[in-house]
Amino acid sequence: MRYKWLFTLLAFNTLTLMAQRQENPCVYEYLLREKNREGILKRYSAIYDFHKGDTLASIGAGSGSKEVVYSMMADSLLFYLQDIDSTCLTSKRIESTISLLYSAANRASTATFIASIGTEKETKLPIGFFDKIIIENTLHELAYPNDLFKSIRENMKPDGYLYVEDLIAKRPGQKHRGCHKRLFTETALIQLIEENGFSFVEVTTVFPNNLQDKVFKFSVNP
Repeated sequence: MRYKWLFTLLAFNTLTLMAQRQENPCVYEYLLREKNREGILKRYSAIYDFHKGDTLASIGAGSGSKEVVYSMMADSLLFYLQDIDSTCLTSKRIESTISLLYSAANRASTATFIASIGTEKETKLPIGFFDKIIIENTLHELAYPNDLFKSIRENMKPDGYLYVEDLIAKRPGQKHRGCHKRLFTETALIQLIEENGFSFVEVTTVFPNNLQDKVFKFSVNP
């Protein structure tokens, strides 16, 4: 009888997750698998070094799926999910993404998530507010990078940090295989961001077998 009850509960939870996924096509399904989720947390925890109560923003957050996983790094994080496309950042879909990913991890969320819709030139985020801002796989797609980084600079606290992850061009003019937009060389990336109010701190290779995928850390210039 006990095993029948456990099987029924498992089947119910599985059907519930399937129904939620159908209602929310924005969630990154690969993050529902423990191996992938734990791999992400292991690699990025040391890079981003989030602390309890940090105020954070992700520029070009898309669905916010990775950010929800990142919120498992520390308690009581305040996370702004910023993008120019609101499709996946409705309240209902954000709640669904949180529910799916935290249920898969068998954890309860202590984070707060706020959607923020910006423009190609402005983040529309609060001024002087953020401890850390991250930009992942978005830099090469920006139409007005100088304007946007000036806007990001205004959003940061004086002691805040900016993290930029992108594929780095092996040679000038190389394009991204997916979107066919031109990639930055390491030198060009650092120069662009330093010209807009930041100082380069360090660079980290995320995956040992992919030397093109790097996270650049910048501090805010006084």
